[in-house]
Amino acid sequence: MSPMKVTANFVYLRLHGPTDFRYQGSYTNVKLKKWARECIAWQKEKRDVYVYLDNDQEAYAVFNALALKKLVSNEKPVKSKQKI
Repeated sequence: MSPMKVTANFVYLRLHGPTDFRYQGSYTNVKLKKWARECIAWQKEKRDVYVYLDNDQEAYAVFNALALKKLVSNEKPVKSKQKI
């Protein structure tokens, strides 16, 4: 993973997948909760947060994006088809 460094008044986060094989796999709820905490912390710093998920094998990015959005907004997360 690249070092996290905020260099602007907004955050742009690219998530390529949870494994060493980029663009593959589904993030677990544990990992998504970690990213949700980071996003919430950045929002508390009055930063806009943009997250791009491109783990698009079997549409995992869509499920993970919806789950992350719900975690950040404190809603019940959507379960993805498979977890790695």
